[in-house]
Amino acid sequence: MSNILKDYPKEIILKDGTGVTIRTFQEGDGDLLSRMLNRLSLDERWFLGQGSTDPGSMNDRAVNIDLNRAISLVAVLEGSIISLATLTGKYHGAGSHIGKVRISVDPSFREKHLGTWMLLALINLAISMGLEILVMELVEGRDSSVIQGVKKLGFLKEAVLKGYLKDRDGNHYDLAITIKHLNRLWDQNQSS
Repeated sequence: MSNILKDYPKEIILKDGTGVTIRTFQEGDGDLLSRMLNRLSLDERWFLGQGSTDPGSMNDRAVNIDLNRAISLVAVLEGSIISLATLTGKYHGAGSHIGKVRISVDPSFREKHLGTWMLLALINLAISMGLEILVMELVEGRDSSVIQGVKKLGFLKEAVLKGYLKDRDGNHYDLAITIKHLNRLWDQNQSS
């Protein structure tokens, strides 16, 4: 499985010309991740389900990672994590061909295509892992620009769960479930 990570770390260039490194999340990154998550608003952390930003619990993410079930990538600039992208899946069963993606981007690096780079990296990893479907859950009304952005990458809104989520004040939000069917022929053509 580690062979699918052979291309990491890798360098990318953001829309504004900034060079960033994408690499795997590693043991010892907890403090850096904690700092990034603390730059998000309380509301964003609420919707991410990220209650604690304690560096110790962040380090546990790396220590307990199982590459057959979860892969986390981070974007790093000048020693700081500026984005986290995670692909999770199941070992076996009816949903073993499905992966879930989640991406967080530091507020000062939004609108620079960093989220797009991170999502493309997860799509490529998912194809390498043999997954057939990717699912990304987004909050309607809060993630409108993200919903539009992922649509350009082939994610289609398959369902909306009305009033499914609540914000910190108890207001209801709709959960949009977007799905991308992965084209395995594309992956085979890339490797030949």
